[in-house]
Amino acid sequence: MIRGADIPIRVKLLTAIVGTTSLCLIVTASVFLVSNWFSVRTTLANNLTAVAEVFTMNTTAALSFNDARAATEILSSLQAKREVLQACIYRVEADGEEKLFARYQSLENKTLRCPQVPPTENFYTKKHLVVVSPVNLGDDRIGSVYIERGLNDLWDSIRLDGMIVGLMVLVSIAIATMLSLHVQKLISNPILALLGATKAVSNSSDYSIRAIPTGKDEIGGLISGFNNMLAQIEGRDIDLAATRAELELRIEQADKANNELENALVELRDTQDQLVNNEKMASLGGLVAGVAHEINTPVGVGVTAASTLREDTKATFALYETGELTNSSLKRYFSICMQASEIILGNLQRAADLIHSFKQVAVDQSSTEYRTFELKRYIEETLLSLKPKLRLTELNVVVECDPNLIINSAPGAMSQIITNLVMNSVQHGYEEGEAGCLRIIAEEQLDEIHINYSDDGKGMSADVLKKVFEPFFTTRRGSGGSGLGMHIVFNLVNQQLKGVVTLRSTLGEGSSVDIVFPKRL
Repeated sequence: MIRGADIPIRVKLLTAIVGTTSLCLIVTASVFLVSNWFSVRTTLANNLTAVAEVFTMNTTAALSFNDARAATEILSSLQAKREVLQACIYRVEADGEEKLFARYQSLENKTLRCPQVPPTENFYTKKHLVVVSPVNLGDDRIGSVYIERGLNDLWDSIRLDGMIVGLMVLVSIAIATMLSLHVQKLISNPILALLGATKAVSNSSDYSIRAIPTGKDEIGGLISGFNNMLAQIEGRDIDLAATRAELELRIEQADKANNELENALVELRDTQDQLVNNEKMASLGGLVAGVAHEINTPVGVGVTAASTLREDTKATFALYETGELTNSSLKRYFSICMQASEIILGNLQRAADLIHSFKQVAVDQSSTEYRTFELKRYIEETLLSLKPKLRLTELNVVVECDPNLIINSAPGAMSQIITNLVMNSVQHGYEEGEAGCLRIIAEEQLDEIHINYSDDGKGMSADVLKKVFEPFFTTRRGSGGSGLGMHIVFNLVNQQLKGVVTLRSTLGEGSSVDIVFPKRL
């Protein structure tokens, strides 16, 4: 089934114009014919009624004197009206019934018969018109006049009018069709030309094609707008081609620059890894220095006690050789031996414990493995390795943590985090010789470890706070700062401890670092 939208526009225009014109003409003609039909019928009925009334007056005397012959002669005057088929006069008898009194029939209609009783009103049949008029004498009705007329002339007139109207309608439709064809060409031809240009542009993608303008009407404006659109598209294509060529050149340059940046990034990462490793080795170097310094004291005490014991042993042995060793001298020697042995044993044990602690911290700092350990004890062991540097300051370190808090985490990462935080405060938070307090608070909350590290030093400005975790950022570039301390803290917390780190600081009010990580990894 063909949809209305698929019908060509010229067919639509022709159909719309001719169809509308034809419909209007047919409706007008139909209204005219129907109106004329009823008008003629009314005229015929009025004329025949007037004739009947004339005969009513003329037949009053004949009916009054019961003169049927006179009545018949009066009716015979209807011969002049060939359309009258028959006429009948009825007389009211003494019993009140009307009976046929006289009649007239045209020569062509001898078969017609008057009704026995006259109808009470006028009426039409398909081929006849019947008019009935009462005959009165004073106030009394003495009879009726019945006239029947044929309608052949009416139908002939209707047919003639219909032929004339039909011919006029056909002529009008023909004229409307010719005018519609002309108008349709004026409208459809420019549209078809525009359609052809559109298809040509669509098939060839050649935007230099133009539709031929036809005039200054709406279609001409549409064609002009279409040509302007093609001109704009053509210009944009030219600009796009130039832009594409420039873009390809820039992409090529960008690819080259990206390759250079990737190589530089690889070198930067290698350098960063090397610097991080150097930072770790520097921490281990500081740890070794701390070990040497801390172990030197118990070992020195042990050596002094051993030297004293050796000298007393020589003196006591000399007394024994000469026989001068007395009981009191022997008891004093035993007392010195007991004291010296306890001093030596105690200091050797202390040295052994220090070596064990330093060894564990050193192993952890060079390892990324996870193990179970006591958090407070490990923090204190880490701080022990920092004592040589802390002794050179006026800073006090306070650790608040449950001694029974055991976690499963990366102790090496924990050691490096504490070391970097403390050293960051020592190097950046205080002036030389300035007193202060470093506080480490660790607690367990819902299977998470919360560590808060804070100092009461100089604090940081907002600009410094924004960049503090960036690699190689330092405010003491010329004073030995590498700018990796806080960056290492950030990476260790996020990567090894699987946690988060937050830094808060106000200039002149110190700094605070919050670290949250799982209790078990």
